[in-house]
Amino acid sequence: MKWCVSLGLMTFSLVLAAPAPAQEMPRLVTKQGRHVMMVDGKPFFILAAQLHNSSAWPAVLDDAWAAADALAPNTIEAPVYWEQFEPQPGQFDTTNVDALIAKARATGKRLALLWFGTWKNGQMHYVPGWIKSDPATYPRMTDARGQPIDVMSPHAPATLEADKRAFAALLAHLKKVDGDRHTVILMQVENEPGSIGSVRDFGAAAQAEFAGPVPAAVLARTGRKPGDWRAVFGPDADEAFAAYATAHFIDAVAAAGKAVYPLPIYVNTWLRYKDKKYPGIDYPSGGAVWTMFDVWRAASPSVDFIGTDIYADDAGEYRKVLDQYARADNPSWVSETGFNTKTAPFLYYVLARGGIGFSVFGIDNASSAEHDAAVAAHRANFAALDPIRSLIGQAALDGRLFAAVEEPGAAKQRLDLGQGWRANIAFGPPPWGDTPALLGNSPAQSGRAMVIRLSDTSVLLTGIDARIELERVTGDGRHGQLLRVEEGSYVGGQWRPTRWLNGDETDYGINFTGAARMIRIDLGSY
Repeated sequence: MKWCVSLGLMTFSLVLAAPAPAQEMPRLVTKQGRHVMMVDGKPFFILAAQLHNSSAWPAVLDDAWAAADALAPNTIEAPVYWEQFEPQPGQFDTTNVDALIAKARATGKRLALLWFGTWKNGQMHYVPGWIKSDPATYPRMTDARGQPIDVMSPHAPATLEADKRAFAALLAHLKKVDGDRHTVILMQVENEPGSIGSVRDFGAAAQAEFAGPVPAAVLARTGRKPGDWRAVFGPDADEAFAAYATAHFIDAVAAAGKAVYPLPIYVNTWLRYKDKKYPGIDYPSGGAVWTMFDVWRAASPSVDFIGTDIYADDAGEYRKVLDQYARADNPSWVSETGFNTKTAPFLYYVLARGGIGFSVFGIDNASSAEHDAAVAAHRANFAALDPIRSLIGQAALDGRLFAAVEEPGAAKQRLDLGQGWRANIAFGPPPWGDTPALLGNSPAQSGRAMVIRLSDTSVLLTGIDARIELERVTGDGRHGQLLRVEEGSYVGGQWRPTRWLNGDETDYGINFTGAARMIRIDLGSY
């Protein structure tokens, strides 16, 4: 029998109708409050694995990379250490960076490089030794008791100039060796910046600035009246001042890099969780926590977006954090998350918010039952979604992507797909026949589901441990029907069906088990 399939509705349009030149820079595109990363002129949903802090050295890179590759990511996040990159003032060693680029090209991956510069996790441990040993030129922050702490002062011009010079040198090298390939698609400037050990700098330069007026850009962004920091921000003045000083410093570093080679640049955030109250103790003071987001954005126009480092296993807390940062002026981007089985379904929260990507941290651990289970859980996501990364990015930008995650007490959920259709989702091991009115959660609570509306009359479904039933809800007296249900995959942006489904495979919805698969459905009515 001859297999004939119409491809009329099986392709998807990209942001740019004409083919993009190979040299087009990666960039963040925003349209009507929605966002997408563009790589080589095409939408690109980032599925990333981040190496451990000390795994970006050539001697250990092979093993670490193999561990990352086991997740089937399309992007590797790896650090660049200031102390290694500039061992002496003005002398730059590109050995580690070149090894990362070579490895990424050899394995078909993209890179997001993480600049461990003035800040790393609220401290200063990756600055070069020649900076650490010269506190007169490169002063540390001073706490309220007048004691120095392990954080560089953001009010020190020499430190800022040194960081700008090093970051610009790094970007210049990337332009030279990668400007026509774009193996590196994204830069993180600093790492979880802010201060652990003091709410702000109490040194002489900082004190003088603190007594001065709040900058006009901050007043405009936060809707406050003029005054000094204490008058304008009251009990939050110390943290707000720290946030501005940190963001202003980092913005200058980012601007110096972009002037040389304008890759997209983001800052990641050590979060302020629900039970954390004390900046400088519970979390780094001066970082881009949600309560200081507007102060940060007022001071950092050269930073393209703010990422979230989410180390929470609770679904409600995870959702709350994402909602704090998924905004019209900031994409949902999980720059780090915990590497375990519980976080795997949370990728679909990012999809539901039209996000630009998701990164798992610390994947190069020793093998264990727990580690291997985490690899399997995240690989199931990455392997299924990477072949449609452009489709995901475009659908997110267009508002045609919908997703849901199983939560305690929410084993059944609904998604309004528009165009008169709804997806009714039941999580857990799919039951046979009709979905019961009351459905308990599965023990692992691993369910997740995604629907992309390909056109007014076709959808793409995928998921894990979920059943998806499509229902026509337009009140015109007509009944919905599934005209054709195909299982298949996208190859080069084109849908390739492997078989048609029907009968009891579709009568009670489409069942997805532990191995994600792609289902394309043509919808109709009668």
